[in-house]
Amino acid sequence: VVASFGRVVVTSGASAAGGSGLLGGVGAGLEKAARESAASADEDAAVSVAATENKVLILSDDGQDKDAKRILDRFTKLLEDAFDDPVAVERISTSKPAPLGGLDAQTAIIVASCINGKSGADTLLDRILRRTSGAGGKIGTPPTHLVCLSSLGTERIDKFPYSMANMMGGKLTKRREVEEAVINTVKRRLPGTQVPLDYTFAKYGDVVDDAKAKGALEIMPGDSLDEAVGVEAAARALVQAVAFQPSARNATMSLAGGLVSGEEPSNRAWDDSFLCLNGPELLRVTGLAGSAASAKADLDKRHDRLVEFVREWSEMFEGGAKGTGLTTPVMMRQSHRDASEAEGTTRRSGVRILFKQTNTGTAYKSKDEERAFEREGSPPTKSTSSATDVQTTRKASKEGGVEVLVEETLDNDLRVRVRRCNMDDRTVVKELSEQVIIKQLEKAISVWQKDYA
Repeated sequence: VVASFGRVVVTSGASAAGGSGLLGGVGAGLEKAARESAASADEDAAVSVAATENKVLILSDDGQDKDAKRILDRFTKLLEDAFDDPVAVERISTSKPAPLGGLDAQTAIIVASCINGKSGADTLLDRILRRTSGAGGKIGTPPTHLVCLSSLGTERIDKFPYSMANMMGGKLTKRREVEEAVINTVKRRLPGTQVPLDYTFAKYGDVVDDAKAKGALEIMPGDSLDEAVGVEAAARALVQAVAFQPSARNATMSLAGGLVSGEEPSNRAWDDSFLCLNGPELLRVTGLAGSAASAKADLDKRHDRLVEFVREWSEMFEGGAKGTGLTTPVMMRQSHRDASEAEGTTRRSGVRILFKQTNTGTAYKSKDEERAFEREGSPPTKSTSSATDVQTTRKASKEGGVEVLVEETLDNDLRVRVRRCNMDDRTVVKELSEQVIIKQLEKAISVWQKDYA
C-alpha cells in the first residue's frame, strides 16, 4: 500500500523493499514472505491461507471512553485520507464478544479502559487470535500486531497523582492487567509453531484540543510523561505507530503535547521522535558539532575525535570500576550498529558496556535453592540433567547493558545517544548501574565540549 504522501506500508499481502512502515507483525510478515517464496518455487504447493484485505480492527466502547473515541475517530479519518489503496477500519464494541479470528485484520487496537482487567483481556485475546476456517477450507489470518491504548500512570500507581486516581475502583490497576495480558500473550508464542506477534502500548493522560495542550508533541519511552495530549497529535502518532515506525514494535510510549494546526511533522521528524523507543533510549545529547557543522570534513574529524574520547572514557569501568560508583561488574565491547538513514545518521560508532552475571536478579539463589542445587550436583562428576539445565539457562541469559553511540546526523549535527542493549525477556533492568554510567558520561561530555569548543 502506498501512502498518498509518498511513504510505503508493508502489509501481509504485499512487500515493499526499502519501505519504512508496515501493517501487522514484523516477524509474521517475514514468515509469510518465506512461505510464499517456497510456494512459488513449488508449483504443486497448495496455498491454504485466505487472502486478506488491508484491515485494522478496533475494540473499544465509545460510550465508556470518550477520549479514546476522539482519538480513534481522527485516526480512522487519517487512514482514509493517507493511502491510495484503502485500509479498512472495523470498530467492534467491547460490550459484545470479540470476533473470532479478529476479522482477519493485520492490526488490532485495544482500548484498555474498556476491558475488565485480566480476565476480560484474556478472553478477548483468545478470541481474536484464534485461527478460523472460512469458505473452501481457507485458514484465516488473525492480527499479528496488538496495539493497546492505555493511561499514563499504570506503572506508577504508588506515586501521586496516580495513586489517588487509582483509589476509586482500581481503574489503573485493571488497565495495567490488560497491558500485562497483552505482553504475556506475545511472549508466550511458541516459535516455529505459532505466528509471532508484536505489541505497542500508547499511553496518554487527558485528551484536549491541540491548541490547549502544553508544548509540542512529545514521545517518550515507558510510562514517563504527565501532561495532556492533543487529539491531532495522538491520532497522528498512532498512525505512525501502527503503519510506519518499527521502533514502536514491542515498545511502550507516552504521549503529551500537541501539534500546531495545519502542520504535519516531516517523515524525518517522525522517525527521530520514535527512535527513542529503540532500546529504549536513556540519554541523548545533541548539538555537539559546533562550528564543524559547516564542513563535512571537519565534522568527520570531530566525530572521530569524540569516538576516541568515548572509547577511552569507557575504559574507566573495566577492572572493577573502582571510584566510579558502579557496583555491577561489566565488560566492554565495540558497537557494530551501522549508520542508518532511517535513524537519521550518516556515520556511527560506539561502545557497549555489558553487565556481567552476579548473584542478584535472575541469577540470585536463596539458601534453600543453593542447597538443592548442590544436591543436584552431587557427586561432582555426575551432575544431574536438571542441574545442567539450570546452569545452561543461566549462562545463556542476558544481563543487560548500555550502548553508547556517537553519531553524525543527516542535518550535519553530532550527537551521543545511550540505549539499553543485551536484553531479553528474563533480563532484570539495572537502573542504578545505568544511572551511574549516564551521570559519568554527562560529566565527560561536558568536559569534552569545553576542551573542543
